[in-house]
Amino acid sequence: MNKILETILDLPKTVNEKLPKNCFNEMLENSEESIKKWTGLVFKVGALVLLVVTLTSVISDGINSFNGEGLEIISGVLCSLILIYAAFPISQIIRNAGDALAGSKSKIVDFVFKDFIVENIKALGHITALVALFGAICSTVGFILNSEANSLSLDLFSGFSYAYALPVGAAAQFLEMLNLGFVAGVLNDFFSWDLTTSAASGYTVEGLISLGWEYVQVILILAKLYFALAVYNFFYKILTALATWIKGPYLPFKSL
Repeated sequence: MNKILETILDLPKTVNEKLPKNCFNEMLENSEESIKKWTGLVFKVGALVLLVVTLTSVISDGINSFNGEGLEIISGVLCSLILIYAAFPISQIIRNAGDALAGSKSKIVDFVFKDFIVENIKALGHITALVALFGAICSTVGFILNSEANSLSLDLFSGFSYAYALPVGAAAQFLEMLNLGFVAGVLNDFFSWDLTTSAASGYTVEGLISLGWEYVQVILILAKLYFALAVYNFFYKILTALATWIKGPYLPFKSL
C-alpha cells in the first residue's frame, strides 16, 4: 500500500522527467545567474545604440558645418573628427559596465543594491567626464580658429546628477540628523556646482578663462563621482552591518 501511495505521489515528478525538451525547471533554478547575463547583454546593446546615435548626430552636425564659410568649415570638420573619435571610448564605458555586471559574483541582493547601482554611477560619471573633456577640446579648436565649435548633443549632466542623488541625499539626511545642516548644505552646493556657465569665444581674456574652466570642469565631475561612490559604499556597509545585527542582535560589550 505504501509503495502504491509513493508511486502516486511521485507521479508528477516521474512525468516531468519524461517530458521531451523539458529544461524549464533548470532555467528557473539558474535564473539568478541569468539576470546578470541579461543585464550585461542590455548594457552591450545600449553601448551599440549610443555609438550609432552619437555618430549619426556628429556626422549630421559635420555636414551642416559646410554651410558656413572659411574657418567655420575647418572648425566644423576638425570638431567632427574629434567627436567621431570620442564616440568609441564613450560607448566602451557602457560595454565595460555590462561586462562587469555579467561577471559579478555577488548574490542577487548585493547585485541589485550595490553592483548595479555602483556601475551605473561610475558609467554615467565617466561618460559625462569624457563628454566634458572632448567638448573642451572642441572649444579649444573653436577658440583658436575664432569660430563656433561643434559639441556632443548628449545632455548627461542631469542624468549624472540623478545617479548620485541617492548617496548625496542619504548623506545630507544623515548630517541633518546630527544637526549638521550647514555641512549638508555645503555638500549639496558642491554637487550642484557647474563651472561652464559661459562659452569660450573670441580672442579675449574672458574667453580664455572660460576655456580653462571647461578643463577644470572635467576634474570637478570626477571629484563628484568618486565622492559619491565613497558615500554610497559607506552607507551600504552601514546598512549591511545593521541587517546582520538584526538577524543576530548582540550588545557590543566585551565580556569580563
